[in-house]
Amino acid sequence: MERANKKLSPKAQKAWDSLDGKTRKEIQKDNPFRSQRNERIRELRAKGIIFETLAEITGLNRTAIYYIVKREAHITEYQRQEIQGLIATFEALLSTLNRLLNDTARRRDEGNKH
Repeated sequence: MERANKKLSPKAQKAWDSLDGKTRKEIQKDNPFRSQRNERIRELRAKGIIFETLAEITGLNRTAIYYIVKREAHITEYQRQEIQGLIATFEALLSTLNRLLNDTARRRDEGNKH
């Protein structure tokens, strides 16, 4: 479904023009793959596109957009990867801290023996 057939506000037209064909198709109200559509809508909202503009370019009403963004706030794949990276970094820090604590305790124990 091409939203270009409908007269869009200047802000909505600018948002629409910034999207590639695949994304345009995915965000439409009539997309039968709702989870895919909703994920794209959440990504666009995260990029700063306001609810009214999202409603205009998708064909959904603002209430539906709000529900998708706020009520179905699932973690995106990018966010999931970022979280996994943070967890790996945190685990590496913990490992380093444990090693340092063990080394410190070992040195302290060696110092007490002499």
